[in-house]
Amino acid sequence: MVATRKGIAEYGLRSLEIFYLPIKDIRHDGNIAYVTQLRINDPDMGVVIDDAFMPVAERTVISEKITSWLIENLFMDMERFLNREIEAQWYSIYIPIRILTKLSFMEEFFDTAKQKNYDLSKLCFAFNNKILYEDHNVMTGLFARLKLEGMKTMITDFGDSFSPINRIADIKPDYVFLNESVVDSLTSDNMDKKALALNLYDVLNKIDVRVITPSVDEDKILELIPEEHTLYSGKLVGGYRKARSVR
Repeated sequence: MVATRKGIAEYGLRSLEIFYLPIKDIRHDGNIAYVTQLRINDPDMGVVIDDAFMPVAERTVISEKITSWLIENLFMDMERFLNREIEAQWYSIYIPIRILTKLSFMEEFFDTAKQKNYDLSKLCFAFNNKILYEDHNVMTGLFARLKLEGMKTMITDFGDSFSPINRIADIKPDYVFLNESVVDSLTSDNMDKKALALNLYDVLNKIDVRVITPSVDEDKILELIPEEHTLYSGKLVGGYRKARSVR
């Protein structure tokens, strides 16, 4: 993608914007968390979401610059949200695997967090489910370190055909954001598919991993979700919002 738009203008990163997807808990009125989405807003390319450009950016050092920019600007937004009495429990940001496994980057992040007094309990690092296929011992240790620092973790896109339960049981993220195919199975007329979806919810509950159900667009989907799994996103909650529209 033109070297991720020439290194997002040679690391000036002025074309980047953060959007926030609200997460709701059935048991509460307000939104309890927000999942961030990074976008390039370029006059020539238009709007490009992170799913499109991050796989390219992750192959180069630009992904480190983007991630640092995202973390810094997220905490600036969080301070603005607090001033507007928006008190979400946590905010998630996507972290490329190459960054998680780069010791120098992570140590620099923890040093910066201490210097700037970041509240790491409000931060949730989100990882694509491909992380489950990395070196298992290394990943288990890294997740334990993040937990020790007071942070939350989440595996996204979980529940497709490439999501091993035994590995996630060891890594023990705080949350999984389900793949939309799980919701399709849950609402399917095919009883076998529905049973498999319900079994996945049950297994995740047993290993104490909280589930976020995506694409909840109508009340009847809420009625199908097992009652112990109370977190969801979708049209019933609202789509991605710019910081000024977060409420």
